[in-house]
This record gives sequence, structure tokens and C-alpha cells, in this order.
Amino acid sequence: MTVREALAEAKRRLAAAGVETPRVDAEWLVAHVLGTTRSGLAARGGEEVRGLEPLLVRREAREPLAYVLGEWGFRRLTLKTDARALVPRPETETLVERALALVAGIESPRILDVGVGSGAIALALKDERPDAEVVGVDISPDALALARENAERLALDVGAA
Repeated sequence: MTVREALAEAKRRLAAAGVETPRVDAEWLVAHVLGTTRSGLAARGGEEVRGLEPLLVRREAREPLAYVLGEWGFRRLTLKTDARALVPRPETETLVERALALVAGIESPRILDVGVGSGAIALALKDERPDAEVVGVDISPDALALARENAERLALDVGAA
């Protein structure tokens, strides 16, 4: 199946499954299996697509797109995502901006992220304020493990407890 055919089929199936944004989700899925970006799909229209079916089935079952892809962008970071923690929401970036404003002018601030989940907030704060001491805590051992994996993957020194 070519990229064009895969996009059309994925869009049709996702719409039938009631996914709110079938075209966009189809583009994300096809781009992911091809190892490109959504905008990069246009240049690969006639290319053969392999490996889409298992991802498409998961998305048809309404599994969050970020879990299906296994990663999601948050501010300047790409985070590993799965069912151990909620997907970082775009609105959460406002919280990071507010926290950065609160610690502006404070030398080496100490920041605690309660309910760290995937680590999105703590890691974004550490990324943008490398001088900060940032610790994330969570009641879920699985979420803490995911936050640690993201911290290691991004080489950001954030404590997790």
C-alpha cells in the first residue's frame, strides 16, 4: 500500500471508529511507521507503507495516539509515553510557563513536582532552568519508572521519589 492509499484507508477507518481527528491521526501514524514527519509525507507519496496495521488497530480501539506512537512532544522535549501515566496536555505547558515565571530571578531554585506522571513538567523545568534542583514525586511506582526513563533518555538530572 502506498502512502496515499495508507492515508486514505487509515482516515476512513479512524472516522468510522469515531476518532475526532481522523485525517491528522492517520498522518501521525503513517509518518511514524515511515520515520518521518507529517509534513514529510508529501515527498513520500508513492512509497510503500509497512507496519501500519497494528498501530491502526490500537487507534481504532481509541487508545490515545501518544500511547500508540510511544512518544509525544512537550515544549522542547520528546517524551516516552505509555499507559503508566497520562499524556501531557498542551494546557500543561501554561503551568510550566507559570512556574518559570515564579522562579525567575531566584538563583538555583528548588522545585517539587507532585504527581510527576511521565515527568513532563519536571523535565521541562529542568531543561529550561538547568540551575534548578527539580524533584518529582508520585504515588504510582509505574509513573515514577516512566519519569525516570524520560529523565535518563533526555539526560536531565531530575530526582524521582
